[in-house]
Amino acid sequence: MIRVMASGVFDILHLGHIHYLKESKSFGDYLIVVIASDYTAKKHGKNLIFNENERKELISELKIVDKAIIGHSEDNIFQTVREVKPDIITLGYDQKFDDEYIENECRKMGLKTTVKRTSPYSGILNSSSKIRQKIMESM
Repeated sequence: MIRVMASGVFDILHLGHIHYLKESKSFGDYLIVVIASDYTAKKHGKNLIFNENERKELISELKIVDKAIIGHSEDNIFQTVREVKPDIITLGYDQKFDDEYIENECRKMGLKTTVKRTSPYSGILNSSSKIRQKIMESM
Protein backbone atom coordinates (compact mmCIF):
# COMPACT_ATOMS: atom_id res chain seq x y z
CA MET A 1 0.00 0.00 0.00
CA ILE A 2 1.40 3.39 -1.04
CA ARG A 3 0.84 6.04 1.63
CA VAL A 4 0.51 9.60 0.34
CA MET A 5 0.73 12.62 2.62
CA ALA A 6 -0.71 15.99 1.56
CA SER A 7 -0.76 19.06 3.75
CA GLY A 8 -2.18 22.54 3.94
CA VAL A 9 -4.17 25.05 5.94
CA PHE A 10 -7.52 24.35 4.21
CA ASP A 11 -9.25 27.31 5.86
CA ILE A 12 -11.78 28.04 3.12
CA LEU A 13 -12.26 24.78 1.24
CA HIS A 14 -12.37 25.38 -2.53
CA LEU A 15 -11.96 23.57 -5.86
CA GLY A 16 -8.20 24.20 -5.90
CA HIS A 17 -7.98 22.15 -2.68
CA ILE A 18 -10.13 19.39 -4.19
CA HIS A 19 -7.89 19.30 -7.27
CA TYR A 20 -4.77 19.06 -5.06
CA LEU A 21 -6.23 16.26 -2.93
CA LYS A 22 -7.59 14.28 -5.91
CA GLU A 23 -4.25 14.43 -7.68
CA SER A 24 -2.46 13.53 -4.44
CA LYS A 25 -4.71 10.48 -4.02
CA SER A 26 -3.96 9.38 -7.59
CA PHE A 27 -0.30 8.84 -6.62
CA GLY A 28 -1.11 6.09 -4.13
CA ASP A 29 -3.62 4.01 -2.23
CA TYR A 30 -4.06 5.79 1.11
CA LEU A 31 -4.28 9.58 1.47
CA ILE A 32 -3.37 11.18 4.79
CA VAL A 33 -4.01 14.91 4.94
CA VAL A 34 -2.13 16.99 7.48
CA ILE A 35 -4.00 20.10 8.56
CA ALA A 36 -1.78 22.98 9.64
CA SER A 37 -2.23 23.71 13.33
CA ASP A 38 -3.63 27.10 14.30
CA TYR A 39 -0.19 28.00 15.67
CA THR A 40 1.56 27.16 12.40
CA ALA A 41 -1.03 28.87 10.19
CA LYS A 42 -0.96 32.08 12.25
CA LYS A 43 2.84 32.02 12.35
CA HIS A 44 2.75 32.16 8.54
CA GLY A 45 0.38 35.13 8.53
CA LYS A 46 -2.93 33.34 8.02
CA ASN A 47 -6.00 35.08 9.44
CA LEU A 48 -8.08 31.98 10.08
CA ILE A 49 -11.84 31.68 9.85
CA PHE A 50 -12.00 28.06 11.05
CA ASN A 51 -9.93 26.57 13.85
CA GLU A 52 -7.77 23.49 13.36
CA ASN A 53 -10.42 21.06 14.61
CA GLU A 54 -13.09 22.52 12.31
CA ARG A 55 -10.70 22.40 9.34
CA LYS A 56 -9.81 18.79 10.16
CA GLU A 57 -13.50 17.87 10.35
CA LEU A 58 -14.18 19.48 6.95
CA ILE A 59 -11.32 17.62 5.28
CA SER A 60 -12.22 14.34 7.01
CA GLU A 61 -15.64 14.43 5.32
CA LEU A 62 -14.15 14.28 1.83
CA LYS A 63 -14.46 10.77 0.40
CA ILE A 64 -11.01 10.92 -1.23
CA VAL A 65 -9.37 11.46 2.18
CA ASP A 66 -8.59 8.31 4.13
CA LYS A 67 -7.34 10.07 7.24
CA ALA A 68 -6.95 13.68 8.38
CA ILE A 69 -4.69 14.76 11.23
CA ILE A 70 -3.57 18.04 12.71
CA GLY A 71 0.12 18.75 12.30
CA HIS A 72 2.37 19.39 15.25
CA SER A 73 2.56 22.93 16.53
CA GLU A 74 6.30 23.02 17.00
CA ASP A 75 8.55 24.35 14.31
CA ASN A 76 9.77 20.92 13.15
CA ILE A 77 7.58 19.87 10.22
CA PHE A 78 9.35 16.52 10.15
CA GLN A 79 7.83 15.37 13.45
CA THR A 80 4.56 14.65 11.63
CA VAL A 81 6.43 13.03 8.71
CA ARG A 82 8.24 10.77 11.19
CA GLU A 83 4.88 9.60 12.58
CA VAL A 84 3.04 9.22 9.25
CA LYS A 85 5.93 7.56 7.37
CA PRO A 86 4.60 8.43 3.91
CA ASP A 87 5.92 6.89 0.73
CA ILE A 88 5.05 10.08 -1.12
CA ILE A 89 4.64 13.66 0.06
CA THR A 90 2.67 15.82 -2.34
CA LEU A 91 3.09 19.54 -2.55
CA GLY A 92 0.85 21.96 -4.33
CA TYR A 93 2.39 23.74 -7.29
CA ASP A 94 2.61 26.94 -5.22
CA GLN A 95 3.75 25.57 -1.85
CA LYS A 96 7.06 27.14 -0.89
CA PHE A 97 9.06 24.08 0.11
CA ASP A 98 12.30 22.69 -1.30
CA ASP A 99 11.49 19.22 -2.65
CA GLU A 100 15.09 17.98 -2.48
CA TYR A 101 15.51 19.22 1.11
CA ILE A 102 12.38 17.34 2.18
CA GLU A 103 13.56 14.12 0.52
CA ASN A 104 17.01 14.45 2.13
CA GLU A 105 15.53 15.01 5.59
CA CYS A 106 13.31 11.95 5.11
CA ARG A 107 16.38 9.88 4.18
CA LYS A 108 18.03 10.98 7.44
CA MET A 109 15.03 9.47 9.27
CA GLY A 110 15.40 6.22 7.33
CA LEU A 111 12.43 6.91 5.04
CA LYS A 112 12.45 6.44 1.26
CA THR A 113 9.88 9.18 0.78
CA THR A 114 9.65 10.96 -2.56
CA VAL A 115 8.13 14.39 -3.16
CA LYS A 116 5.71 15.02 -6.01
CA ARG A 117 4.31 18.39 -7.08
CA THR A 118 0.70 18.57 -8.13
CA SER A 119 -0.47 20.59 -11.11
CA PRO A 120 -2.22 23.94 -10.77
CA TYR A 121 -6.00 24.14 -10.77
CA SER A 122 -7.16 26.25 -13.70
CA GLY A 123 -10.27 27.73 -12.09
CA ILE A 124 -10.49 31.43 -11.34
CA LEU A 125 -11.17 31.13 -7.61
CA ASN A 126 -8.28 28.78 -6.91
CA SER A 127 -7.12 30.18 -3.57
CA SER A 128 -8.62 31.20 -0.26
CA SER A 129 -7.24 34.73 -0.65
CA LYS A 130 -9.00 35.13 -4.02
CA ILE A 131 -12.26 33.91 -2.48
CA ARG A 132 -11.90 36.38 0.41
CA GLN A 133 -11.21 39.19 -2.08
CA LYS A 134 -14.28 38.25 -4.15
CA ILE A 135 -16.46 38.25 -1.03
CA MET A 136 -15.18 41.67 0.02
CA GLU A 137 -15.81 43.07 -3.47
CA SER A 138 -19.40 41.86 -3.40
CA MET A 139 -20.21 43.54 -0.09
